[in-house]
Parts: sequence; structure tokens; C-alpha cells
Amino acid sequence: MLPMVGARVHDGDDTIDKLDSFIDLDDKLQLNPSDQQLLQEWRQAMRSLDKGVVNVEANVGMAVAIPNSVLSTNFFTKGQVSVVSAIMVDQRDLAAADPTQDELFSSAQSAGGAVLDIGLTFAREIQWGEHAFLLGFSPKFQQIYALNYVESLSDMEDSSFEWDEDYTEKSGFNMDFGLSYDLTDKTNIGFTARNLISHELSTNELYGQSATFLVEPEYVLGINYDRNWVRLAADFDLNSKQYLKEFDYKTQYARFGAELDAWGWAQFRTGYMHSLTDHADDLISVGLGFRPWGVLGLDIAAQAGSDNNYGVSAQLAFTY
Repeated sequence: MLPMVGARVHDGDDTIDKLDSFIDLDDKLQLNPSDQQLLQEWRQAMRSLDKGVVNVEANVGMAVAIPNSVLSTNFFTKGQVSVVSAIMVDQRDLAAADPTQDELFSSAQSAGGAVLDIGLTFAREIQWGEHAFLLGFSPKFQQIYALNYVESLSDMEDSSFEWDEDYTEKSGFNMDFGLSYDLTDKTNIGFTARNLISHELSTNELYGQSATFLVEPEYVLGINYDRNWVRLAADFDLNSKQYLKEFDYKTQYARFGAELDAWGWAQFRTGYMHSLTDHADDLISVGLGFRPWGVLGLDIAAQAGSDNNYGVSAQLAFTY
């Protein structure tokens, strides 16, 4: 599989639109600081920004699998970036008689990190009576980066966003584990555990602010029903995913999906993701797959939620 790419953005508080409105009002107030009506609108726009959070994720990866009857092997590499941005309003700005005289104390902080995985998966089928267990184990090398960026709301009008070069990094070992069991010839259940070893990495400090990027275990339980031309699946995050220790932004989903297969050549997929935290609403997803002659495979998918939560993904696969 080369490449596998995906991206997601979540702006549940409409922070980006609110920030654009605030910047527009700030420009007008700079030209007419004595307009009291404009000043009140400016203060209200700033209040609406307080504690607004935006989450952005992106990933890219590849895998080469060599299936065999002894010990199937899979080489993989994956890079994932996660960023959480939050706006913190300072009461001194709201109390100022003329906030255009000095730089604002209120600021926007963007903190996050990137994780690069390079590893091997070893998998084997173990027969148990009439059914089979599938076991997989993935030792991997992990390179972790963390970065923190802070900017006053006064400086955000130029729309520039340049990461400070003073990022932090660490390397270490981690592992994934997975198993599935055939309940019947058409139904199986599975369990995966990713990043069994927890890692933390503190970001650089900027204007007295920093954050701690987290790489923690993720556990998922799933079930799959396959009737050749139709497949039904469900999986459940058994724990929530927190990106940064200082930011109370977490995600956790229960997912349900269906696939219709047209003679192995094309697939239509749809799904529903129910959020188990208060930080996001539910999402729907649609996807298409193409498998001409069973050699070339292309999969594309999109997700959308009512609270400005959008995602896209794609992968290209070659079978020999």
C-alpha cells in the first residue's frame, strides 16, 4: 500500500469564523477607537473567542506485506501530525478603555506533535477446533516531535503562521498488538492495542507557555460480518484519546459501517461515527473502492459532522 494519506479538521466552536470576525472588527476599531458601539462589538467578539479550540490531524504512510503460511510479515512506516489550537482571552483586554493603544494580552496557542513509526508486523493463524485465531504483533521504532507556538491576537491580522524552529524531540521503542477470532465462517471479532508503551514529550516554552504531547495506548474492539457481496462492521474505542496533557480535548468513537461489493471490482461504503465525548458531535462517512482485475486498488473516503468536523482519506494498493 503506497501511499496512505488522510487529514481531519475539527472546529466545533466556529473559532476560525469568530477569529475572522474579530480581526475585521479590530481593523475598524484601529481606525476609529472612539466609537463606543464598535468597542462593545469588539469586546463581545473577543468574549466569544475565549477557550475556542481547533484540532487538526494529518497522516501519511505505506506498507509492504508478504503473506505466507509460516509467519506473515509486514513492513510499515507512518507519520502522523496532531495539533490543538486554543484561544485564551485575558480580562485586562476587556477592561481596557482603549485596547488599541497597546498589544493585546489575549493570545492563541497552538501545540502538538508528530510521530513517525517504522516497524514490522508478524502475524500467524492458530487453528482452534473448527475456528481460527489470528494473532499479530508489531514492534516499532518511534521518533516523536513536539512544538509550541504562541501569538498575541494583535499579531494575527497578517494571517501568517510560522512554527518556531525550537521544537523538541525524542526517540524510543513501542509496540502494537492485534488478534481476531472466527465466531462463524462469516463473523469474526477483533481487538487491537496500539502504542502499548506510553510516551510524553514537553514542547518548547514560548512567552511562559508550554504543553506536553502525549503518545498513549489506544484500545479498539470490533466485529465483522461478511457475506461476500455485503459486509457489516462495528468497532468501539475502549478509551479516549487525549493529545496534550494541558488541553482537555479528547476523542472517542463508536463506529458502524457497511460495504456493498460489486463482483470484487468496486465497493461502495458508508458509515456512522458516534462520539462518546462532549468534545465532538457524530459524523457520517462515505467511501468508494476500485479493484480492477484484483491487482490495482484505490480507496477514497470522506467524513463530515455537524460541528465543522471534516476528514478525507485515500490509499493506493498493488497486489502481486
